[in-house]
Amino acid sequence: MGNCPIVTDATPLLRALRRVLRPLVALMMARGLRYPELCDLLKAVYIETAERSFGIAGRRMTDSRLSLLTGLQRKDLRQRRDAAAVDPAPGAGPLPRVILAWQTLPAYQRDTGGPRPLPRLGPAPSFESLVGEISRDMHPRTLLDELARQNLVAIDAEERIELRAPAFLPHDEADRLGYLGANLGDHAMAACANLTDEPSRPFFERAAHFNGLTPAALRELDTLARALQAEALAQIAARATALQSRDAGSPEAQGRFRAGAFVYHEETPP
Repeated sequence: MGNCPIVTDATPLLRALRRVLRPLVALMMARGLRYPELCDLLKAVYIETAERSFGIAGRRMTDSRLSLLTGLQRKDLRQRRDAAAVDPAPGAGPLPRVILAWQTLPAYQRDTGGPRPLPRLGPAPSFESLVGEISRDMHPRTLLDELARQNLVAIDAEERIELRAPAFLPHDEADRLGYLGANLGDHAMAACANLTDEPSRPFFERAAHFNGLTPAALRELDTLARALQAEALAQIAARATALQSRDAGSPEAQGRFRAGAFVYHEETPP
């Protein structure tokens, strides 16, 4: 990412940031994260981002330049430069990957469409072979027990397994916070890149927004938006799975892709 232009009128930027930060601050307060802890995190993120995205090719990032870019004093840089957090490589855990494979791989689909019930063991299509499509390092019984614990599958007396959930919706807070960071993080990357990088093909980042709606109208639009976006994401997931299989092993297969969807409404604006 290139250097940001100097902000000559910060009011629109600050107004946008206030709106973005308000729900995040509410979440932090609800989870007991106070301002001093957030301030420490922001210092680390400022340092990490300056070093990662605002360096000069062929030149070392000095404390003087870091101080100029971030506004932090040198004593803060000495204390926190080595502690700047580095995000782990983005990726999906085994549960969403198994559900996605179940919903998209042709061998695991009903003739009439949709994921078919699977025997627990045996050759494809079985739950055991489905897990093998994802990784040979995962134990099928362990994954099945966790899917059942989260009520994502149903298991009958003959150990036939049926997928209950149309998508992986994590129940554990750590998983849900992981998705929060990944989804909002990439959404923010797309929106900010459109403002700072001037890409030849801007990232797709749009929303439909309407006022003056009754509660009944909100419910109708909520149902419509969920259905349309779920169908679009299912089609993207099916094509992405096919492309992954086609390009497996290619040295060029290094990219990652995320397409998201959201719905928000309120009956009375605050």
